Amino acid sequence: MVVIDKNIYIRRYREADQAEVLRIWYKESLESHFFIPAKFWAEHLEALKNKYLPEAETFVAEREGQILGFISLMGNYVGALFVDGQFQRQGIGSALVNFAHKSKGSMFVDVYKENSQARIFYNKYGFEEKREKIQPETGHALITMYVGEKV
Repeated sequence: MVVIDKNIYIRRYREADQAEVLRIWYKESLESHFFIPAKFWAEHLEALKNKYLPEAETFVAEREGQILGFISLMGNYVGALFVDGQFQRQGIGSALVNFAHKSKGSMFVDVYKENSQARIFYNKYGFEEKREKIQPETGHALITMYVGEKV
Protein backbone atom coordinates (compact mmCIF):
# COMPACT_ATOMS: atom_id res chain seq x y z
CA MET A 1 0.00 0.00 0.00
CA VAL A 2 1.24 3.47 -0.91
CA VAL A 3 -0.14 6.61 0.71
CA ILE A 4 -0.80 9.49 -1.71
CA ASP A 5 -1.87 11.88 1.01
CA LYS A 6 -3.38 11.47 4.46
CA ASN A 7 -6.71 10.25 3.04
CA ILE A 8 -5.85 8.57 -0.28
CA TYR A 9 -3.77 5.47 -0.84
CA ILE A 10 -2.97 3.00 -3.62
CA ARG A 11 -3.39 -0.71 -3.02
CA ARG A 12 -3.63 -3.92 -5.00
CA TYR A 13 -7.00 -4.66 -6.61
CA ARG A 14 -9.22 -7.23 -4.87
CA GLU A 15 -12.07 -9.23 -6.39
CA ALA A 16 -14.46 -7.29 -4.13
CA ASP A 17 -13.46 -4.14 -6.10
CA GLN A 18 -14.69 -5.58 -9.37
CA ALA A 19 -18.14 -3.95 -9.59
CA GLU A 20 -16.80 -0.47 -8.82
CA VAL A 21 -13.80 -0.80 -11.16
CA LEU A 22 -16.11 -1.96 -13.97
CA ARG A 23 -18.50 0.92 -13.26
CA ILE A 24 -15.68 3.49 -13.44
CA TRP A 25 -14.23 1.90 -16.58
CA TYR A 26 -17.57 1.85 -18.41
CA LYS A 27 -18.68 5.35 -17.34
CA GLU A 28 -15.36 6.99 -18.14
CA SER A 29 -14.89 5.00 -21.37
CA LEU A 30 -18.18 6.42 -22.64
CA GLU A 31 -17.22 9.92 -21.51
CA SER A 32 -13.66 10.06 -22.80
CA HIS A 33 -14.26 8.02 -25.95
CA PHE A 34 -17.46 9.72 -27.11
CA PHE A 35 -16.39 9.09 -30.71
CA ILE A 36 -16.82 5.31 -30.29
CA PRO A 37 -20.34 3.84 -30.03
CA ALA A 38 -21.44 2.83 -26.52
CA LYS A 39 -22.16 -0.65 -27.86
CA PHE A 40 -18.41 -1.25 -28.29
CA TRP A 41 -17.78 -0.62 -24.58
CA ALA A 42 -20.82 -2.63 -23.46
CA GLU A 43 -19.59 -5.59 -25.51
CA HIS A 44 -16.18 -5.43 -23.81
CA LEU A 45 -17.43 -5.45 -20.20
CA GLU A 46 -17.40 -9.26 -19.98
CA ALA A 47 -13.88 -9.50 -21.41
CA LEU A 48 -12.66 -6.93 -18.91
CA LYS A 49 -14.36 -8.78 -16.07
CA ASN A 50 -13.36 -12.33 -16.99
CA LYS A 51 -10.07 -11.94 -18.84
CA TYR A 52 -8.27 -8.63 -18.44
CA LEU A 53 -8.81 -7.88 -14.75
CA PRO A 54 -7.80 -11.40 -13.67
CA GLU A 55 -4.71 -11.37 -15.92
CA ALA A 56 -3.53 -7.81 -15.27
CA GLU A 57 -1.79 -6.28 -12.28
CA THR A 58 -4.39 -3.79 -11.14
CA PHE A 59 -4.07 -1.17 -8.42
CA VAL A 60 -6.78 1.10 -7.08
CA ALA A 61 -6.66 4.54 -5.51
CA GLU A 62 -8.96 4.58 -2.52
CA ARG A 63 -10.22 7.04 0.06
CA GLU A 64 -12.20 5.89 3.09
CA GLY A 65 -13.28 2.70 1.32
CA GLN A 66 -14.28 4.46 -1.92
CA ILE A 67 -12.42 3.60 -5.11
CA LEU A 68 -11.46 6.79 -6.94
CA GLY A 69 -9.63 5.25 -9.88
CA PHE A 70 -7.43 2.40 -11.02
CA ILE A 71 -4.54 1.38 -13.24
CA SER A 72 -4.16 -2.03 -14.89
CA LEU A 73 -0.77 -3.20 -16.11
CA MET A 74 0.20 -6.07 -18.34
CA GLY A 75 3.95 -6.12 -17.91
CA ASN A 76 5.05 -2.60 -18.89
CA TYR A 77 1.88 -1.92 -20.86
CA VAL A 78 -0.74 0.36 -19.30
CA GLY A 79 -3.91 -1.50 -20.29
CA ALA A 80 -6.20 0.88 -18.43
CA LEU A 81 -5.99 4.07 -16.40
CA PHE A 82 -9.31 5.51 -15.29
CA VAL A 83 -10.28 7.97 -12.57
CA ASP A 84 -13.93 8.52 -11.69
CA GLY A 85 -14.97 11.83 -13.27
CA GLN A 86 -15.84 13.48 -9.96
CA PHE A 87 -12.26 12.90 -8.75
CA GLN A 88 -10.36 13.88 -11.89
CA ARG A 89 -7.82 16.70 -11.85
CA GLN A 90 -6.92 15.99 -8.23
CA GLY A 91 -3.62 14.21 -8.90
CA ILE A 92 -5.03 10.68 -8.64
CA GLY A 93 -4.22 9.66 -12.22
CA SER A 94 -0.72 11.09 -11.86
CA ALA A 95 -0.22 9.23 -8.60
CA LEU A 96 -1.31 5.95 -10.19
CA VAL A 97 1.05 6.46 -13.16
CA ASN A 98 3.89 7.48 -10.85
CA PHE A 99 3.30 4.39 -8.69
CA ALA A 100 3.42 2.14 -11.76
CA HIS A 101 6.41 3.93 -13.28
CA LYS A 102 8.47 3.55 -10.11
CA SER A 103 7.96 -0.20 -10.11
CA LYS A 104 8.02 -0.88 -13.86
CA GLY A 105 10.47 1.63 -15.26
CA SER A 106 9.74 2.16 -18.92
CA MET A 107 6.07 1.88 -19.84
CA PHE A 108 3.87 2.26 -22.87
CA VAL A 109 0.20 2.89 -23.53
CA ASP A 110 -2.15 3.07 -26.51
CA VAL A 111 -4.34 6.16 -26.60
CA TYR A 112 -7.03 7.00 -29.13
CA LYS A 113 -5.85 9.84 -31.35
CA GLU A 114 -9.17 11.65 -30.77
CA ASN A 115 -8.73 11.45 -26.98
CA SER A 116 -6.73 14.67 -26.71
CA GLN A 117 -7.26 14.90 -22.95
CA ALA A 118 -5.50 11.56 -22.38
CA ARG A 119 -2.71 12.43 -24.82
CA ILE A 120 -2.11 15.72 -23.01
CA PHE A 121 -2.09 13.91 -19.64
CA TYR A 122 0.48 11.36 -20.78
CA ASN A 123 2.60 14.02 -22.53
CA LYS A 124 2.75 16.04 -19.31
CA TYR A 125 3.98 12.93 -17.53
CA GLY A 126 6.75 12.51 -20.10
CA PHE A 127 5.27 9.92 -22.44
CA GLU A 128 6.27 10.46 -26.07
CA GLU A 129 4.14 9.58 -29.06
CA LYS A 130 6.03 6.99 -31.10
CA ARG A 131 3.68 5.34 -33.58
CA GLU A 132 0.16 5.32 -34.89
CA LYS A 133 -1.97 2.35 -35.90
CA ILE A 134 -5.61 1.72 -36.74
CA GLN A 135 -7.58 -0.37 -34.25
CA PRO A 136 -9.39 -2.97 -36.39
CA GLU A 137 -12.41 -3.24 -34.06
CA THR A 138 -13.23 0.47 -34.17
CA GLY A 139 -11.44 1.84 -37.23
CA HIS A 140 -9.99 4.60 -35.03
CA ALA A 141 -6.33 5.54 -34.78
CA LEU A 142 -4.36 4.60 -31.67
CA ILE A 143 -1.18 6.42 -30.71
CA THR A 144 1.40 4.33 -28.84
CA MET A 145 3.16 6.44 -26.24
CA TYR A 146 6.30 5.53 -24.28
CA VAL A 147 8.02 6.82 -21.15
CA GLY A 148 11.58 5.92 -20.16
CA GLU A 149 13.23 4.51 -17.11
CA LYS A 150 12.15 4.78 -13.50
CA VAL A 151 11.58 8.20 -11.98
